[in-house]
Amino acid sequence: MKTIYLDNSATTALSPTVRQAMLAAFDCYGNPSSLHSIGQSAERMMEEARSTIAEALFLPPRDYKIIFTSGGTEANNLALFGTLHAKKYSNARIVITDSEHPCIMEPAKALEAEGVEVIRLSTRKGCIDPGEMLDAINHRTVLLSIMHVNNETGAIYDIPNLFRLAKKQKPDLICHTDAVQAFLKIPFRPERCLCDLVSISSHKIHGPKGAGALVVHKDILQKRNLVPILLGGGQENNLRSGTENTISIAGFGAAAREGIHFLKENHAKMDHLREYLITHLPNEVRPNLPPKAACHILNITLPQIKSETMLHFLSSNGIYVSSGSACSSHGKHGSYVLSAFGLTEKEADTSIRISLNPTLTEDDLNYFLEKLGEGIHSLVTIR
Repeated sequence: MKTIYLDNSATTALSPTVRQAMLAAFDCYGNPSSLHSIGQSAERMMEEARSTIAEALFLPPRDYKIIFTSGGTEANNLALFGTLHAKKYSNARIVITDSEHPCIMEPAKALEAEGVEVIRLSTRKGCIDPGEMLDAINHRTVLLSIMHVNNETGAIYDIPNLFRLAKKQKPDLICHTDAVQAFLKIPFRPERCLCDLVSISSHKIHGPKGAGALVVHKDILQKRNLVPILLGGGQENNLRSGTENTISIAGFGAAAREGIHFLKENHAKMDHLREYLITHLPNEVRPNLPPKAACHILNITLPQIKSETMLHFLSSNGIYVSSGSACSSHGKHGSYVLSAFGLTEKEADTSIRISLNPTLTEDDLNYFLEKLGEGIHSLVTIR
């Protein structure tokens, strides 16, 4: 039986090149904070990864710092809590969207409980209204956090234009983007987008789990507009204490290096595969298409078949897809992202996410389409 992995937005397979880099890193066992030669070797390995990731983001060397974290979740938590706890703000407001990843939504709820006002912008049909955003930004607004690519619908939000308008209205506004699904999937330059803070993750780009980063603009550091959420030895520019996970960081750097080299080629491959899927879907299936979408994500609504039922059917045939964010898949509620997109509760409950990688072929997708068609005609439908 074939194995067709179509859940690459949840996590990606480890690249063979990354695996080799990590195996080599096992021999570099020193603590990068130690002053002796073994520790300094570990530090050099880590700084090489940091430099490669900076290159992948086209970062001006003196304008941004890369703070390594345990992943995108920690990076997002650091962005929100670290910003709002940095100063004694009075009656602070933050602006996010109604489709953010849970690791933005949950910190926002926690900040709300502390007295911070949270405004959630609509993302209906995969769009953000600049006027609604500007109405939400006032003299009390401290932080604007908008994801670049939605992990469930693939919608690309117009970060460059939105952040430009936001900064024009309030120049000292701190702008953060969760770029976990954008990094090395679509062209992205934080400097051109006027980003102050950017979250990225290793395991979404064929690197290991357990490594991510928050990219921080120098002005944030100079003005002390960010404080750590983990206290200790003061590693990572005093913003993320704890001995760094050097082996995963080495893998993160190797994944970034490979991603830079193949960015254009991989983007073209996945863009072709996504279009191939859309044009060959069974007539009964409706693709949920935002006006601007990332090349690697496609969300579809099935004809009266629960997504969980279809997931199990496809899995029994060696095909692996998702019903939404893996981080919230254990919850009993439907997808708030698909509801925000405009789907009814019933439609959201019958939708699946297909997320691609550049090693897939048309033959792989034909097998998926064949089994999807079989499932549609054999599974029990919702009454």
